Amino acid sequence: MKNIYVIALAAILFQGCGQKKEMTAPATRPVKTTIVESRSVIRKDFSGIVEAVEYVKLAFRVSGQIISLPVIEGEKVKKGQLIAAIDPRDIALQYAATKSAYETASAQVERNKRLLSRQAISVQEYEISLSNYQKAKSEYELSSNNMRDTKLTAPFDGSIEKRLVENYQRVNSGEGIVQLVNTQNLRIKFTIPDAYLYLLRAKDPRFLVEFDVFKARLEEYLDISTEGTGIPVSITIDDPSFDRDLYAVKPGFTCSIRFTADVGPLVQDSWTIIPLSAVFGESDGNNMYVWVVEDNKVHKRKIVVNAPTGEAQVLVSEGLKPGEQIVIAGVYQLVEGESIKSIDK
Repeated sequence: MKNIYVIALAAILFQGCGQKKEMTAPATRPVKTTIVESRSVIRKDFSGIVEAVEYVKLAFRVSGQIISLPVIEGEKVKKGQLIAAIDPRDIALQYAATKSAYETASAQVERNKRLLSRQAISVQEYEISLSNYQKAKSEYELSSNNMRDTKLTAPFDGSIEKRLVENYQRVNSGEGIVQLVNTQNLRIKFTIPDAYLYLLRAKDPRFLVEFDVFKARLEEYLDISTEGTGIPVSITIDDPSFDRDLYAVKPGFTCSIRFTADVGPLVQDSWTIIPLSAVFGESDGNNMYVWVVEDNKVHKRKIVVNAPTGEAQVLVSEGLKPGEQIVIAGVYQLVEGESIKSIDK
């Protein structure tokens, strides 16, 4: 019986020694790492909306009653095509009167010019007739323009988006008749956060628009944030494979935009771009850190984040050098000096 107790005690001690040895053995944590690079191509996704480059509300320059309104909403029209016409009778009477007065004043000036050359009239009489002629000419030209303005024509090829009045309605000068949109000449507008402004200043920024996927070029942007809503950006599709009739893209359609920019030329050589997942902070939230790997151990290092870059990346201006190895996953589980096993990304 004594031998049984000795064997049991020995087994317990052996098991305890094994557990103690297991607890004191240093643990090596597997983590994902990456090598810091000084330059990188940055990509960012945005949502945009299609907008017409040429978009106008057409109106008459004169008042009157509409007698012809042959277009309907959605109809395609050609440049110069009649959109609407107003009753020209009152304007025609004024046109005839001013034309007659102009012709009379013109003949009088010619007659007075001959009389003045023979000194049959005074210079003052000639100047009065010349002044009357100039006044009559201005009134005649105005009435001529008014006659032309009784007909409203399309200034470019496009589509009638909306008809704002009805036939036989009386309209005032400047009152909208139709809204005309050029659906063949389109731009895409979207807004980017203020922090991404520097990306637009990159050399040859590239845009891919996804109705399908087409190349687009930067048209313009404002380097100010209007009402704090972000930076307004306009791009136009210049891809020859984009057939507007096939894809039937219209103003108001939404799309996805993949923005690509090489920021290398914009930043200093010492600046780096790293994944956002590599960055962590302390409870105060004032300082940012990364885990730098040296001899398979991690060491906390403070960094200065200059700006976000899109696609979960940040631009670091201080604290890292190109070629250094950093942890990019599980950063909140590590402690200073902990041994790790690198799993390169």
